[in-house]
Amino acid sequence: MILPSPKVTLITLFSILSNFDVWQHVYLTVFCIIMALIFGTLFGITLGILASFSSWVNALIKPVKDLLIAIPPVALVILAIIWFGEGTLFTTIIVSALVFPLIYESTVNAIKAVDQDLIEMANVFQINARTRLLDIYLPSIIFYILANFLLAAGLAVRMMILAEILGATKGIGHLISMAQKYLITQDIFAWLIILITIILAFEGGLVYIIKKYLLRWQTQE
Repeated sequence: MILPSPKVTLITLFSILSNFDVWQHVYLTVFCIIMALIFGTLFGITLGILASFSSWVNALIKPVKDLLIAIPPVALVILAIIWFGEGTLFTTIIVSALVFPLIYESTVNAIKAVDQDLIEMANVFQINARTRLLDIYLPSIIFYILANFLLAAGLAVRMMILAEILGATKGIGHLISMAQKYLITQDIFAWLIILITIILAFEGGLVYIIKKYLLRWQTQE
């Protein structure tokens, strides 16, 4: 395998970015990453709240969470391909499953960390469940999941690309797989640059903006 020069890699990069069909693959991958983050986060927060107040829900979810954490992500992707086949829906589901344990664990820990004096005060004044959730538990949950959400965002990008390489017919990972198959090394290096840019955008751009607004909201509170 001959490694391409930086000049050839940059020329290939601009050629890829000027291809409209390629942008459809990029859009699909980014869309799936965002959907996986949303679903994984929503399921993690919802089930984390339920598990914190229900022992049987906790007993039901904990083994699943522990299993998802114990299995290496690569092995989980391969198992999912064997069980569910290839496709965009499969990649979104598997990445959501990898995001879920991080958010779930943070949510459970956040609820445990809520000031007991606030809970006692809510009991004394008979604060309804909705107000307790929004004004007592939710600020704690947001604070606790923030760090793991940053981790989950980076994990989602990497695992989505891996899942697409191993078992998808569209997306960035599929294009990398095709370049690898035909040993088009300049394409592989160009896509690595694109992937680094996407990861930085998720971890250092989008997530930073969310963090900034959340911290401002907490300050106002």
